[in-house]
Amino acid sequence: MKGCTLLELLRFYAEAYLRLAKELQDLEMCLYADRLENVHAGKEESVLHEPEHAKLVLISAKMSCEKIGLQVSAVHAGELLTSVARKRLTSSDVKALHENIDRELSCHFFVGISEDRKAFYCESLKGWEEITAKFPEATEDIEEMNKCFALCRYSAAVFHSLLVIEHGLVKFGNLLGVIDPKVGWDASYRKLESIVNAGRNENKTGLEFSSLEQLNVCVQAMKLAWRNKVDHAAGKPQVMGGGFAPYVAEEIISTTRGFMRRLSEIS
Repeated sequence: MKGCTLLELLRFYAEAYLRLAKELQDLEMCLYADRLENVHAGKEESVLHEPEHAKLVLISAKMSCEKIGLQVSAVHAGELLTSVARKRLTSSDVKALHENIDRELSCHFFVGISEDRKAFYCESLKGWEEITAKFPEATEDIEEMNKCFALCRYSAAVFHSLLVIEHGLVKFGNLLGVIDPKVGWDASYRKLESIVNAGRNENKTGLEFSSLEQLNVCVQAMKLAWRNKVDHAAGKPQVMGGGFAPYVAEEIISTTRGFMRRLSEIS
């Protein structure tokens, strides 16, 4: 494996590493006890009593190290498997492997995700299935939006939320008959506003006018709420200077989901 995701590193460190560390420690203790027994019985110190157990522990260690790119430790575990095959593994060998894994892990930087943010990262598309089915092109930005929020990158989360909305408005603009060469938020926004201002009798879109009115209110509210933080120059949304408080970013994500659900029902 050439690389690993942040989630793979976190899961390895939080789950697999603790389990693996205990397995290596237990194996080390068993081998040390074997050594004492062999010495007492006049046998070679490195003779294994339970080679299959040692083999399973080392296979687990090798696979875990390979999964997150601890290449040196993976090779080390493979070498010890050869020792098991020759029934020559010692407690010192296992201790050296454990120390090597710790040493190699120290070269990585780990961050933690709180329990209340875990779903945003691990299940970033959960609750958005209806929206991704209708607007598949928005899937990547939905995923990035939620993952950025989980990692406390609030401005980035808001940026991706704007792109999610833009994906929806571009597709919605096709239904409204947008002909602006610069497709995007502004083009659809202006067209929707003009249709609503023209009145029910002038609605030629084939869409229910009351729904258009409601969507127009939503778009107006979003522009009003975010006007100091978001620039729509040239029809492309971008987050301007300054940051977003966590609760503001979360509310924007929630608003984004509600708005996109409304669009999915109409589009």
